[in-house]
Amino acid sequence: MSSELWRSIRRYKPERHSRPLQRRAESELDFLETIRVKPAKLLYDTTVYIDVLRDQFPVTGQLMLRAVEAWHSPVTEAELISAVGLLEPHNARTRPVIDRIAAVIDQRPTRRTIVPDVIVWREASILSGILARLQNFNKDQRRHLMNDALLFATARRYGCTLLTRNIGDFDLMQQLEPAGRVLFYRM
Repeated sequence: MSSELWRSIRRYKPERHSRPLQRRAESELDFLETIRVKPAKLLYDTTVYIDVLRDQFPVTGQLMLRAVEAWHSPVTEAELISAVGLLEPHNARTRPVIDRIAAVIDQRPTRRTIVPDVIVWREASILSGILARLQNFNKDQRRHLMNDALLFATARRYGCTLLTRNIGDFDLMQQLEPAGRVLFYRM
């Protein structure tokens, strides 16, 4: 086994985790409304794009989005683009939705897109596996969790803070990997 793989296994120590994790109180988490030190770089979770597309992203957070470096992931792009196949093609409302998604994706600068590398994939796989085992997630939950773990591991590896409203999954990941920074928001 490669030394890089062993380094990732040692980072997460799967053997040390045997009990389900409990969500922490929101007062223990960093939120847009209460954070004191503004992060330098934000990696957006898919929830950010969805809320922006729906004009539901909190006004308090819009200023921060303009004031920090925004980073993107092909993982969020894939989650957004899946709507192209999921939406009913003959529905009159489908085309405008696809056009809005395409416009958001086209605005993302390539130079600010972080593609998960082999190390990120390994660490995300270990992290999502531990959480799936501890929380007894079913197959569908595990697949969704892998995407979240890819975003979390990417943000940690590249010095970004992950911005999300998904408190449930990312609180648990941060408990397993406290070095990962997450900034939450509410709608």
